[in-house]
Amino acid sequence: MRGVQIIATDIDFTLTDERLRLDTKAVDKIRRVEAEGVKVILTSGRNLPVTGSLAQFIGTCGLVVAENGGVIARGQTPIKILGNIKRAQAAFRMLKRGMGNQVIERPDSRYGLRLSTLSLERSFRAEDAERLLEQSRLGVNLVDTGVTFLLSEAHVNKGYALSRLARLEKLSLSRAVAIGDNYNDLSLFRKAALRIAVANAPEQVKKQADYVCRRSYGHGFLEAVAHVGL
Repeated sequence: MRGVQIIATDIDFTLTDERLRLDTKAVDKIRRVEAEGVKVILTSGRNLPVTGSLAQFIGTCGLVVAENGGVIARGQTPIKILGNIKRAQAAFRMLKRGMGNQVIERPDSRYGLRLSTLSLERSFRAEDAERLLEQSRLGVNLVDTGVTFLLSEAHVNKGYALSRLARLEKLSLSRAVAIGDNYNDLSLFRKAALRIAVANAPEQVKKQADYVCRRSYGHGFLEAVAHVGL
């Protein structure tokens, strides 16, 4: 793909290894790509302080999509909060009533580090929670990021957030590459011109990709970037 302007990439299990350690070669490649004028946008289910800090430490342009699309930001400064955390909080209270102590809020959520979503331990069956959420009609979804469960408004996702961020920053999604490993990256795939899945992605995610890497995790990210000629 010629004329790449944006690389929108997931973090966990895409820029890391299987133990969530950042791949240092992937970090070095991001810095080289940025030096060539390509904006690398981190997209993650993690909260804004973590995602924004990673953008700075890695050396990206600073634009991020955090909370699985609930927040778009530059570094740790929000540009726009796209989800209503009060709805997520209402959904959490409902799940606690219905499922009891197996529903556990993660520390970053419990201590107020999230702006649009709530983060839960993966300590219960997602199917059970999804059934209760559907019955509640709160308009809140349960999202499995592979690391945590998130409660967020139904319209919130990475793709919607990327499109909003691109519009505000006057960036063209027709020149965007999306790289991911999980189901919550599919909305990102729908907005980008080229969709790439690393080898550790589930088969359903691979089927939606234009290119599937032979390698996994951070090594897959390196392969993806090489595939687009960077």
